[in-house]
Amino acid sequence: MRGGLLIALAMTLAPLPARAAEKMAVLVLATAENQGELADNVTEVVIGFVARHNRAEVAGKEEFRGRLGVTGDRQAQICIDDMSCLARAAVSLGVRRIVAGHVGARGKQYLFNLALNNVESGQVEGRVFRLVDGGIEDLIRAVQEASAELFRPRVEPGRIQVRSEPAGARVSIDHAYLGVTPLMSSTLLPGRHKVRVEAEGRFPWLSDVEVMPGQDLGITLVPANLPERRRWPARVAYGSAGLAGVSLAAGGFLGVLSQLNPTGSTRADVQKDTDQKHRLAVGANAAFITGGALAVISLVHFIVYRDDIFGAGSE
Repeated sequence: MRGGLLIALAMTLAPLPARAAEKMAVLVLATAENQGELADNVTEVVIGFVARHNRAEVAGKEEFRGRLGVTGDRQAQICIDDMSCLARAAVSLGVRRIVAGHVGARGKQYLFNLALNNVESGQVEGRVFRLVDGGIEDLIRAVQEASAELFRPRVEPGRIQVRSEPAGARVSIDHAYLGVTPLMSSTLLPGRHKVRVEAEGRFPWLSDVEVMPGQDLGITLVPANLPERRRWPARVAYGSAGLAGVSLAAGGFLGVLSQLNPTGSTRADVQKDTDQKHRLAVGANAAFITGGALAVISLVHFIVYRDDIFGAGSE
């Protein structure tokens, strides 16, 4: 184990910069008494990563233990789980962030966790946990990857707040319905999101908006953003379509009657029936013409005023 760790440590450690941007402390403890060497070596791997990739001066584990004021791992274990105890050690060391964690071996598996503690704010800025199958090289690689994740900048989510006049408009974000205005969305990943706001009898409002990290985006819609849909085009379109259907049906019925053979007991009766069927044919033609005109009117209204009739949105 020691040979593999020494090779890995030689690869991870790098000369410190002449002027470090920050001083930090690192301490990884063993979960079992007979694994102290493993914990010390993992501590060195983390120290090497921090020194190389974070341009930080790192307090050594012996210095850290001494400033904690503890003599054994059990006492150190209690202290690194207590932010106030870490804060006292940090003041003594002159650091504001401390990486603390645990490591242990169980059969052919390694188990470790790391936490990045900001003692100034009293917050844990990051936490990682890994279960590693394999040899010591796999453990070292996992510790390096976990260290990188620990210091990776956290992307703060944002939110969208929507108000509208009139209130009660339906809100969808990224095609998911969220509720009615006034509304505050749940947390959203930073970036572009599609927002749709709909109100009864009005044109919907649609837009792509940019959510910034850790910020609330406010959207306030006035009546001009949700213009009313005109009602008369739908009435004209559907009404003329209905009348066109009636006229065409009537024309078809009159046309059928006009095609019947004239009847009558006398010549005069036959002539009279013939004249009547002629009038029926004229009426059928008039009904067909009227029905066709009404159908054209209906179609024109459906095309020209389709947004008012079907409620298509505008951005």
